[in-house]
Amino acid sequence: MKKRIIKFITSFKIILLLSLISLIYFALLASPRYESTAILGVKSTSTSTDTSSLIPIIGLTSSSKEDLMYLKEYINSYDMLIILQKDIDIKSMYKGKIDYELLLKDLDIKEDFLKYYQSRIKIVYDDLTGLLSVSVSAFNPEDAKKIADTILKESENFINEISHKIAREQMSFAKEELEKASLELSNIQKEINEFQNSNSMLDPITQAKTQSAIKTQIEEKIIAKEVELATLNSYLNANTPQVKALKSEIKALKSQLKKESDKLTSKDKNDKLNYLAIDFSNLSFKLKFAEDAYKLALASYEKSRLEANKKLKQVIIISSPILSEIAVYPNVIYDVFSVFFILTLIFGIIKFTYSIVEEHRY
Repeated sequence: MKKRIIKFITSFKIILLLSLISLIYFALLASPRYESTAILGVKSTSTSTDTSSLIPIIGLTSSSKEDLMYLKEYINSYDMLIILQKDIDIKSMYKGKIDYELLLKDLDIKEDFLKYYQSRIKIVYDDLTGLLSVSVSAFNPEDAKKIADTILKESENFINEISHKIAREQMSFAKEELEKASLELSNIQKEINEFQNSNSMLDPITQAKTQSAIKTQIEEKIIAKEVELATLNSYLNANTPQVKALKSEIKALKSQLKKESDKLTSKDKNDKLNYLAIDFSNLSFKLKFAEDAYKLALASYEKSRLEANKKLKQVIIISSPILSEIAVYPNVIYDVFSVFFILTLIFGIIKFTYSIVEEHRY
């Protein structure tokens, strides 16, 4: 009996028997599976898109590949599976069907459920077109389409959430910069107010210009009076009342000129306009810089706020899922031939090994 079993196992009849069993399974027992496919892409709605990287016709940007790679991993993730289970009870669509893979997995175990789900999802990224093809198989066409539709809906939510999260982070950063710029501007304005109050002067630069103009006017008067004095000295005695009065006026003007000059420039830094003007100029420069920084921070914040509230990217459905009318599995001829080929290959290896062992035994 043992020899008969060994002889049967080492004969080609075992291959034919197993192939017949596989034929019965694929042709009569295996639950048919239907496939629903969607083709999608991601497009940015931002007007600042780099047009040099646009893909012809559909206009997908270079960042789309990165988004689609994220999306591919998300579709294959347990997070997506949880959503599918919650929204459409995907587990009930697979349970109770005749499928050899289900015999090896328990869908009540997370890891097995995820692996089986991943085996029923085929995601292919096309580098040429920049599009993502998502194929879903289930045991009836309605379920396959329902799963695919839900995946598309959640894919759009995922892409929107990614872009909005980045925009919210940018807005948060812009808000912090705006607050810093606002505080800096407020401090500079306060410093200028304190400077003006302590020096009882609104604008030392303007005041210095005014003082300079007054000084110039006095100098012009002195020159005019000295010319007039020289003229009088040419025909009048130095002791005449007219000459003495003119000399007194010139002396008074020169005294006033010295006072005005001392107000403008001096080695003493206390209240001289030249030092005050320099200090005020530095403060004015700081104020202008703070105002410009505040304007930029405000513009950046407004831009990031608008982007956080709008749809930055959208999923483009190039081809929507449809109800399949033909089962893609099992493909009886192909599957049975594959089983026959693999078994024949294994049989050949075993037969060859067995022959070598037998030769060495004798």
